[in-house]
Amino acid sequence: MNKFQLLPLTLAVSAAFTTTAFAAVSQPKVVLAGDTVVSDRQGAKIKTNVVTLREKDESTATDLRSLLQDEPAIGFGGGNGTSQFVSIRGMGHNAIDLKIDNAYQDGQLHYHQGRFMLDPQMVKVVSVQKGAGFASAGIGATNGAIVTKTLDANDLLANSSNPNFGAKVKADYSSNKGHGYGASAFGKTDNFDFVVSANVVNDSNYKDGSGREIEYSALDKKSYLAKAGVNLGDHRLSLSHLQESHKGVRPVREEFVNFDLKRQAPHQRDTYQKLTNLEWTGKNLGFANEAVANVYRLEHGRDSQSDLGNGYATGGSPEAKDDKLADTPSNMHVVATGANLNFDTEFNHSPLKGFGVDHTLLKYGINYRHQEAVPPRSLNAGVVHQEKTDAGIYLEAVNQINDFTINTGVRVDRFDFKAMDGKKVGKTDINPSFGVIYDVNPNLSVSGNLIYATRSPRFADAILSRGYRGGVISIDDNAKAEKARNTEIGFNYNNGPYTAFGSYFWQRVDNARATADRVRHGTTDANGKPIKVPTLGNQGHQTNHGYELGVGYTEGAWRARAGVAHSKPTMHNVKFGGNPEYAVRTGRTWTADVAYRLPNPSVELGVRHTLVEGVDAKDTSIISGQLDKSRDGKTIYNREGYNVSDIYANWKPYGNDKVNVNFSVNNVFNKNYRPHTQRASDITLPGAGRDFRVGVNFTY
Repeated sequence: MNKFQLLPLTLAVSAAFTTTAFAAVSQPKVVLAGDTVVSDRQGAKIKTNVVTLREKDESTATDLRSLLQDEPAIGFGGGNGTSQFVSIRGMGHNAIDLKIDNAYQDGQLHYHQGRFMLDPQMVKVVSVQKGAGFASAGIGATNGAIVTKTLDANDLLANSSNPNFGAKVKADYSSNKGHGYGASAFGKTDNFDFVVSANVVNDSNYKDGSGREIEYSALDKKSYLAKAGVNLGDHRLSLSHLQESHKGVRPVREEFVNFDLKRQAPHQRDTYQKLTNLEWTGKNLGFANEAVANVYRLEHGRDSQSDLGNGYATGGSPEAKDDKLADTPSNMHVVATGANLNFDTEFNHSPLKGFGVDHTLLKYGINYRHQEAVPPRSLNAGVVHQEKTDAGIYLEAVNQINDFTINTGVRVDRFDFKAMDGKKVGKTDINPSFGVIYDVNPNLSVSGNLIYATRSPRFADAILSRGYRGGVISIDDNAKAEKARNTEIGFNYNNGPYTAFGSYFWQRVDNARATADRVRHGTTDANGKPIKVPTLGNQGHQTNHGYELGVGYTEGAWRARAGVAHSKPTMHNVKFGGNPEYAVRTGRTWTADVAYRLPNPSVELGVRHTLVEGVDAKDTSIISGQLDKSRDGKTIYNREGYNVSDIYANWKPYGNDKVNVNFSVNNVFNKNYRPHTQRASDITLPGAGRDFRVGVNFTY
């Protein structure tokens, strides 16, 4: 049995109760910049492999979809940039989060486009939390999160020829169709360190498996990171700024092909993300072994050169009748300012060791976030910006008692929401969590957990919050946070070169978040009659259940793994449409990967395969009792299954990590298919056809 180890919160989200599903296939530990995450004592929930800086350098991946494609429980839609929708266990981007340095927001610009953007070149680690999170998982952890950490100088210096200063350059090419380049400079002195990094990816319109060019899929992507840190004994302070931009001629509804030039109204648009983060880490504080705190400002927005033809931005407004006025630039964004304070205190119970009580890890802290949605152009009379504050405190204990690891926690969350008409509503929730891992023997553990978590009401889309199209959207007096209950059982097996894991989960979310519904709101017209206004509230509930299984083998030069995942999210007693922002029914997904590394020259050759089973028309819609149909109601959609195979190679000319030359052929057989993490429709974006890729990165 391995010794229980205190885990830094900045590198693990509920880590004491998560299995690293595929990381265990390749290695029992993940080492990052001097921090060690022990992976084989974390068996209560399933988490994807922690994708490290080394694995990224050995890959031709230029986006999150490519980086996480081995994971069957995570889905990405077609297209490029924010055309892609993302799901975890079938739950859409409105129910999950992308966390960068523990900064995140839940606002949405427009329901016809994705909510997440991240350049993998700017981060050192990517992991995924699935399902509801334990008490320490943060605000709104009802369905999971993609968790990332930006680069530090020490991460890059590990491969530098100089122990104190270095540089890294990279370049890549895609036959379908794009190229990119990037550079980083980094260094450190006794107490000070810095990293400056920039990356550019220029993508032209890609082609699908039939050879059709997908109009308006071209994007110029740019990202920049600047970070400086100072170390003072057991304390570290770092300040960073990350900025990303996706610029191109984009249609109004990014999730669709150009089905109607007038309705899609393509114009030059720039979707961007800006994050400024100040972080402090302290160790050996007396009352706590470690503390991590951060303060951040995160802005996600879009600049449009023109809103001519964009009825979402101009409908019902003065611009709707004045083309000259509509044909001018605009900006919309959601901005979040927040802070987190997290403590870890470890107790060694020497007097209780005779009773089998070895360690207790106490995790406690505070989370705070304020958000504001700023629509494009001017507001209608009497309309204000939507604002929301989320705050929470938590206490969580992870106890090792003989062969059991027991996690108990409680979280108190509060939200205060101000709607477009200035109306304010607030509620408080208490969310307990419990989990247990039992080590049957040194190689096998079984686990189970029961977790409650809440997610506060989300804004109406920023693009629809001017008070014109769709009206002035208020909030119901009794609006509540969605409340998730997640039950999960699982196992984790590690024995020499062999690994296996599995889990089955049941989830129910009450007070499902509703889109604006017209209800009586206590407002009267000039004649004293009640007025029905669009109101944010709650409708029905949602359920989800499914499973994940995986096996792996690593011995010498060989590495192999296979996995399968399936989930079935369903919305009950709701009136809103089954948009992929909420959830999506994907087919059972199988993934497999086999690779062999030659010792001299150091070349790894591998093949990867993804099989997604089809979904019948009767099971395609997430709305209970409904079918997915075309706008005219004449076509009932199903989801066709597909098989996609890739081959790849990594060459290390010097036998180490200083230089990596990467090759891949994605979609080798040029299959024409539509990913499932998007609407079931004949106008959604297809997957990319055959793509030859080559990339090189060099650290000096």
